[in-house]
Amino acid sequence: MRHQKETWKKIKLLFIVPYPELKEKVEFVIANHPDREKVDADIRVMTVDETPAEINSNLYDAIIARGYTARKMMSIAGRIPVIALEISGYDIVRAVAECRERINPKKIAIFGSQGTFYEAEYICRLFGCQGKAYAEEDHGMLESAVVRAKAEGCDAVIGGYAANLCAEKAGLPAVIVRTGEETIQQAMNEAVRTVERIRQERIIAQMYKTIIYSSKEGILYVDAGGIIQVRNRVIREMAGNISLMDRPLKKVIPLLYEGFQESVSTGQEISGKIYTFSKTKTTISAEFIPVVVGDEISGVVVNVSDITKIQELEGRIRRKLSEKGLNAKYTFEDVVHESKIMEDTIEEAKQYAASDANISIVGETGTGKELFAQSIHNASSRKNGPFVAINCAALPENLLESELFGYVEGAFTGTSKGGKMGLFEQAHGGTLFLDEIGEISPAIQTKLLRVLQEKEVRRIGDNKVISVNVRIISATNKNLRRLVDKGSFRRDLMYRLDVLRLFLPPLRKRDKDGWLIFRRLLEAEEGPMPEVSEEARMLFQKYPFKGNIRELKNAAERTLVLYPGKRITETDMEKILYPQDVDEEDMEDIDAGPYEDREREGEERDCFSGRRAEGSKKQKAPAVGERELILWGLEQSGGNQTKAALLLGMDRTTLWRKRKKYGL
Repeated sequence: MRHQKETWKKIKLLFIVPYPELKEKVEFVIANHPDREKVDADIRVMTVDETPAEINSNLYDAIIARGYTARKMMSIAGRIPVIALEISGYDIVRAVAECRERINPKKIAIFGSQGTFYEAEYICRLFGCQGKAYAEEDHGMLESAVVRAKAEGCDAVIGGYAANLCAEKAGLPAVIVRTGEETIQQAMNEAVRTVERIRQERIIAQMYKTIIYSSKEGILYVDAGGIIQVRNRVIREMAGNISLMDRPLKKVIPLLYEGFQESVSTGQEISGKIYTFSKTKTTISAEFIPVVVGDEISGVVVNVSDITKIQELEGRIRRKLSEKGLNAKYTFEDVVHESKIMEDTIEEAKQYAASDANISIVGETGTGKELFAQSIHNASSRKNGPFVAINCAALPENLLESELFGYVEGAFTGTSKGGKMGLFEQAHGGTLFLDEIGEISPAIQTKLLRVLQEKEVRRIGDNKVISVNVRIISATNKNLRRLVDKGSFRRDLMYRLDVLRLFLPPLRKRDKDGWLIFRRLLEAEEGPMPEVSEEARMLFQKYPFKGNIRELKNAAERTLVLYPGKRITETDMEKILYPQDVDEEDMEDIDAGPYEDREREGEERDCFSGRRAEGSKKQKAPAVGERELILWGLEQSGGNQTKAALLLGMDRTTLWRKRKKYGL
């Protein structure tokens, strides 16, 4: 902020004038100057001998002085610009005219800076007298110069205030060359422009300095002679904290010298150079950019990047840009349960989380394998790292390979510019969850095994490997050992993945967990809660939920849609659990005659489909119509629909639908 304020803060000027009259002129010019609001002027009346020996550079932005005083200020002002009140031709004409009118000399000695007063000799001739210029660079020699001028026949003196004092000592009459208002205004204009330009240059210089020194990359500027003129902290640390400024690149960082020479000789940008600093063991990528001024190369800018940090940064950026899959949302607290079997499963999973070994989660579809994978990650030492998930069955083989391992630009048609980081790299320092691992092809299995063995990944189309530190949690609803026996899954890969195995029990073996989860799902939604009758609850708890939690969520959704805030009866629950589906109902309507006894070889068959009924000692179904047959089944089972469906050789859904059809 300090440098930004410099663009509007007032300009502090020091005016040094030799006589009071000039001070009044300066005050008048400042008061009427267009930039008067920008200027804060300190006007001092003093001779060259009275000026201080040094100036505090923090007090003033510029100094305006005249003659020998201006020369003295230039020698002591340091970085403060000094603007001289130059003597104009009109100032000299006025001084010569005054001298002729008041003194009427024959020969005038003119004192001033070299070059400025030489034209005064010609002006003197115009006024009918002689003139001789004396240019003394050192005002200490001024007194002796006046004495010499008197000896050379000069009978009057024209010059500054100091020259007039010396003339008075030598007994010569003198006239001061007075500075006009236009000269003061010109000096003030130049002072304002100079200070504003310097401030702008400081802002630009500070901006470049900030860019260079805040960069996370190493930066060097090496001039055409091979000498380092600019360097930042990063490159110094990479090189081992050695001194670099004003030293030859070839001597202090010789590994960069070849690229520097190539850039200077060709005038082209050189990129993609890979080097390793022997002292710090840092592997870098370097690019060399020539600085061309006019037609000449003045030097080379060298940008040096730490390859490891580039990979880490790329991973962080990709994780921030990704909306899903790179962080774990769930913990063990999110596992809704009250059954003993799930409590034991969670305790086992917590023990696995404390280890860094690979885990295989097995269980039927919908048992919560990803929920447990995320919970294990969040309970592990890798919880602050990424959690990356992929469904291996959702992608074709070539796309799955590029997702897992990444690719370089141009590896195949349609690649992204700059290539793409694979999921193994994105999961570096964290967990990679491979869902449905049993579906991957043998080719992917081979590459996956190599990554697990070597802990290195090679992008598609690349010729280098990248180290990765990833924990694998895989999941499957298949028996991997059977797949191995069939030859569709590598045995060595199974052993790599199946170090720790976690079995997730199906919902039907979790006692009352299903009802607990069902209630939680209903309570989580806004709106009135349905009331479930005891008969409906009993029917719900007997349902097997082959799809586990997924199927349970569907049932909860249907409940909220069909019966918001209503009382759910057993019949309603049947509709929720056994929604109507497509079957051969039309064919059954055509076959409306009496049902024949379909017993074959002493075994009873399903009177609807011809399937064998369970148990050969059950009651034989009478040869009657479909409606009477259903009534018979319900009578034989005492009204128990599950037993009736089993007796009739059909599932509960079909029985429920046929009861509805016949109004039973």
